[in-house]
Amino acid sequence: MTYSKTEAAYLILKSSKKPLHVSEIIKIALGKKMIKTKGKTPESTLAVDLLLENRRREKQGIKPRFEKVGPGIWGLTA
Repeated sequence: MTYSKTEAAYLILKSSKKPLHVSEIIKIALGKKMIKTKGKTPESTLAVDLLLENRRREKQGIKPRFEKVGPGIWGLTA
């Protein structure tokens, strides 16, 4: 089953129970065939997607699912 990059990131971060670098999230997602990508920089795309999802949810008054904890490192909000 394939997921959106953000949904795959959520599931991976939930199971890892710790923040991960976007390159590691992409590597796991591709390895488990959770996502399909033809782009050359899926890590950059994922980082932007996570940021945009957070902004969209904040605008809607919904708590964001992700938090940036370092350069390229994302975790789940508590």
